[in-house]
Amino acid sequence: MIRTVADLLSGILRDELPKLDSSPIKHAPTIGDMYEGLSSELLHRALPDGLGIQVVSGFARDGRGRLSGQLDCMIVRGEGEQVRHTDSFVWHVKDIIAVIEVKKRLHSAELRDAFAQLRTVSEIEHSYYQGDEEQSDDPDRSLEPSVRTFAEMTGLLAWDSQGPIALPYEEEALFHALALEQVSAIRVILGMHGFKSERAFRASMIDYLEQNVGRAGFGPTYFPQLIISGGYSLVKANGRPFMAPLVNGWWPFYFSTPENPLRLLLEFIWTRLDEMYGFGQQLWGEDLETEVGRTLLSFRAMCGEGRKGWEVQAHQVDDETLDGLPATEQWSPEFIGLEEHVILLMLCRGREVRCDDPDILSWLESRGVAIDDVRDRLLGTRLVASSGERLKLIAKECGLAMLPTGEYVAAENSTGRLDRWISRRIKGLREDASDEDRV
Repeated sequence: MIRTVADLLSGILRDELPKLDSSPIKHAPTIGDMYEGLSSELLHRALPDGLGIQVVSGFARDGRGRLSGQLDCMIVRGEGEQVRHTDSFVWHVKDIIAVIEVKKRLHSAELRDAFAQLRTVSEIEHSYYQGDEEQSDDPDRSLEPSVRTFAEMTGLLAWDSQGPIALPYEEEALFHALALEQVSAIRVILGMHGFKSERAFRASMIDYLEQNVGRAGFGPTYFPQLIISGGYSLVKANGRPFMAPLVNGWWPFYFSTPENPLRLLLEFIWTRLDEMYGFGQQLWGEDLETEVGRTLLSFRAMCGEGRKGWEVQAHQVDDETLDGLPATEQWSPEFIGLEEHVILLMLCRGREVRCDDPDILSWLESRGVAIDDVRDRLLGTRLVASSGERLKLIAKECGLAMLPTGEYVAAENSTGRLDRWISRRIKGLREDASDEDRV
């Protein structure tokens, strides 16, 4: 479904954008209104009916009267306050789902301007969610999604039935960043036109960051979740929906892609709505193709010499390498061994599994398999995390299967993705068998 809607919106954009581009109007505010109006229309069409969600323009606020800069488009729920004698609204940050800054063309100057504008929203959110105003009984503020994302990224548990688990500063900072990402508004910069190459877009962001390294407002939670410049996008891997496991302690935080930008926008918005309202499987369609991200920025929390903060790495890639990378790839579950299958089955049935369990150790020894190897392979599935010697299932719905080939597979199956993959795989095996019979 998400691809169908993205294709529909792309068709509207292809039809309407040339009309706006060729307009004889030269009045800059009116031109801005035209592109913002087109963006609002696309967003209206992208939102499911019956949720009471609106698309407005105006300002974000907190409970202390602080206001953001003027915002082009906000996807909101609940009620806001209309600014007298205007079409603009003031909306509390807790009820803002997404904020979109619209640019006719997004190049370096516009990127900096829009980034700064969205940072005014981030500053209000940080103050609100990290202060005393936040209502702990808000049903939308369960940290379970952030706990799961952290476990997928690190293989470690940040929370258990007893509450938060003590973590080193570096991992605690990462978890807090993911939690803030979960509750904050999705921030998007939407440039209708922009950079002619993906490499130039990446270079502009790196240059902007290098000019501001060490300054407040440039940590990972201040970066927009999505920046679109024509046919290229910069995307945040914060687990909602895109996730990247740590690499030697570094968080591959931002990646670039030439994939359909409207599909990426829908992925972010619909993931948030699914977390809030629970749409289920029908929202995602087949979902058997995934984006191939080209890492741009990596962050790592650091603590030393009396200082705490974030280190950043920029990843330079030339045009030839970028052009040689696919934009998407076919999704596949994890292929596992019998040992991992058995332990996952135990976890799915609610059994406690410990890596120092004598019975498990004896069984693995009889098979000539080391527990450390099994543990590493289980953590590599991103379905399991650990705390000390204990293993815990972190998947919302862990799917397990043995294929007709005798292979074992495992995957998150809350959207039915594994079921669809198995159906396609079995169909392919049958077709291969029929071809061999004909030969």
